[in-house]
Amino acid sequence: MDRSSDSEDDSSRPGQVILLNELLDLAPKADVLDSQLVVLTVLAGLVALGGLFLNSIAVIIGAMVISPLLEPIYAGTVFLANGSVRKFFQHMKVLGILIIVLIIASALVTAGLTVFTTLPVTPEILSRLEQQEISAILAILLGITAIFAHKRGFISAVIGVGISVALVPPVVVTGITIVLLPARIFDALTLTLNNIFGLLTGMLIAILVLGVGPRNKAKLNLTRTNVFLMGIVVAVLLLIIFLLLRIFRLGL
Repeated sequence: MDRSSDSEDDSSRPGQVILLNELLDLAPKADVLDSQLVVLTVLAGLVALGGLFLNSIAVIIGAMVISPLLEPIYAGTVFLANGSVRKFFQHMKVLGILIIVLIIASALVTAGLTVFTTLPVTPEILSRLEQQEISAILAILLGITAIFAHKRGFISAVIGVGISVALVPPVVVTGITIVLLPARIFDALTLTLNNIFGLLTGMLIAILVLGVGPRNKAKLNLTRTNVFLMGIVVAVLLLIIFLLLRIFRLGL
């Protein structure tokens, strides 16, 4: 009985099943924190730190390319589409730890450098402290783009998404502001959260639009409900950040 039901589900939505399998196969393994992932994140952050202080967009882009911060966001969303809420939160946990590690590393290196020289607050640093609302909208569009790019087989396009969203620079700037511009910490952190939640929102929207999910129809309905609810939660978090930013600026 169950097998025939699964077979009917498979035959009724073969395209979505194949797409989900492809997305799962392409999803990076980022649900477990390992030393290589941490080292690569810190190295990308140090490259970005140098580019920010040198005001070099080329160096900053190089840091974006090697950064693995996009991996847990993408992989977590795909596993959520497969019905694994636990895997989704495991990826989000890894992402959160990597961001905290990168902020601390950036702050410590910045503090160490101030002992030997006066560090400039360059335009590249200041640009990460403005236009947080626009960045959230762009992140949502880029999140949608990442999923659709995988659907069409344009895997290299995800690198462009990583560059465009630029998760590493605002995280590093958050660490820099702790030392050099403590009054602007909230601005830098807001941009980081906007980019993360915007990406998640966009990817969840794309998953719902494409209709991908597990083979079993009952599990598919439950999964789509979970994805929808998660999308609402993330969207509400984006709205809260937006409102807090407005309140904070009015207070200043």
